Amino acid sequence: MSSYIAVGVWHYYLITRDVDFIKEMWETVHAAMEFTIRMQAPGGEIYWARNREGVIDPMALLTGSSSVYMSLKCALAVCGELGLKRPAWKTALLRLEEAIRHRPHLFNMTKSRFSMDWFYPILCGALGNEPARERIDKYWKKFVVEGQGVKCVSDEPWVTVAETAEFILALAAMGRRDLAEIIFTWISEKRFEDGSYWCGFTVPDMIVWPEEKITWTNAVLLLAADALYHLTPASRIFYHKAWNTSALDSEPIFNQTGEI
Repeated sequence: MSSYIAVGVWHYYLITRDVDFIKEMWETVHAAMEFTIRMQAPGGEIYWARNREGVIDPMALLTGSSSVYMSLKCALAVCGELGLKRPAWKTALLRLEEAIRHRPHLFNMTKSRFSMDWFYPILCGALGNEPARERIDKYWKKFVVEGQGVKCVSDEPWVTVAETAEFILALAAMGRRDLAEIIFTWISEKRFEDGSYWCGFTVPDMIVWPEEKITWTNAVLLLAADALYHLTPASRIFYHKAWNTSALDSEPIFNQTGEI
């Protein structure tokens, strides 16, 4: 999780264009990414954790490694804005991309019952085009409750609004805005009287559970709405066509103005 701050920093910068802010945050982003790439396994995946004694837990999660992949992209984009080069980060990104695309056996498969393992490789951009479409189709019935949303875990009758919104982001990112908009309508009214969104609900009995109002659920709904309706300058942050992970160090990795 240490690397995830890079996504927040880049997202903030896309909205504000505050160069002083990314300069101020650079030391933090740099430390986070250096720690993270030291956790990269020989196969390219990212190990889960390291304790205070420096002992690494040699397990890799597909969802976590996908999130690190997105973080590395954003960190490299920050580098580009500051005129810096970090070739080791680029190498780590490409090795991680290879692992996510072609070496599923490197990741803890017990987590495959979680919907995030299904669509996070697409959300982060490691999988795109035909492989992304095939992955969506292959596991659609496993996780999607038609007319309601996406289950958190395949074998539990519980739809979660956050996972559904993240799935909407993934669909928009890969260019399936039509389908993303349909699913957005499924959850658009799953709200409390004050306008905040439910965390989740059971199906088919539609019991809201838990009843707590969760910040990250509401935050990702805002991101999903932005991705669909381009409400802020950061609306394309997850769009696959906005990123060029094969860019040379002298080229921008994120296309901020071009058509997608």
